[in-house]
Amino acid sequence: MIQRCAGCGTLRHPPGPCCPHCGSFEWDTAEASGRGQVYSFVVAHHPRHPAFEYPLIVAVVELDEGTRLITNLVGVEPGEVEIGMPVVLDWLDADPDLSLPVFRPQEND
Repeated sequence: MIQRCAGCGTLRHPPGPCCPHCGSFEWDTAEASGRGQVYSFVVAHHPRHPAFEYPLIVAVVELDEGTRLITNLVGVEPGEVEIGMPVVLDWLDADPDLSLPVFRPQEND
């Protein structure tokens, strides 16, 4: 889900109290497709956390809807990641009470 201004329809992420485009405080949500492309990325080696596999690929993914979010890439080696690479939403169950959105390369249809 992406926060959407009810006044002008602008999507925004991260969510905020008012629309940076028109200033409206009214908002609702729009369902995202779960598809996007790698806008930028880095490969992290430290500090390590047991919930993640390393090296950890931290990426800025631009969703097809136009908003960007910081997330992890999974199912790909660091040397295979490219700017513009198509990706799709997946979920990482970090613990029984926490699921995090991650992205993996889009399979060719």
